[in-house]
Amino acid sequence: MSDTVAINSKAETVLACAPTLEQTSGCTGQRSSSFSENECRSNITKDLAHYDALIQSYLNSSLKSPEKEAKLLNPTLGIVKSLRENCSLKADEDDDSTEEDVAQTWDAGSFNNRQEMCKMMRGFYVRTITINRAMGYISAGDYKK
Repeated sequence: MSDTVAINSKAETVLACAPTLEQTSGCTGQRSSSFSENECRSNITKDLAHYDALIQSYLNSSLKSPEKEAKLLNPTLGIVKSLRENCSLKADEDDDSTEEDVAQTWDAGSFNNRQEMCKMMRGFYVRTITINRAMGYISAGDYKK
C-alpha cells in the first residue's frame, strides 16, 4: 500500500489561515499581510465542500462492496455536512466546479478508485489538522489584539 497523500482542493486554507508573520516570528513561508477570519473561514468552507462532493461522488460511483464502503464513509460524510451547516461556515460558492471536478475522479477501475480514495482521505486527514488549528486560532482571538 502506498503512503501517498492527495490534497486536490482548490482552497488555499493553509495560506489563508496562517497567522500573520509578526505573531509567528521565525516561521518561514508565512504571509506578511494581516489575518482575515472571513478569508480563512471561506477557504475552510471550500475545503469542506470539496471533500463533501468527493465522498458523495465516490459513494455514487461503481463500488466493489457498496454496503461496506458506505458504512465506512457515511459517518465522515455526515460530520462534514454537519460542519458545513452548523459551524458558522457559510459557503461563498464562487466555484461551482467542485462536483464536476470530483466526478471525473472515479472513472478508473474499482481497485484504482479505492486506492485514490485512500490517498485523498489521507489528504483530508492532513487538512482536518489544519482546519482544527485554524478554528482554534480563530476561537482564541489572538489576531484581534
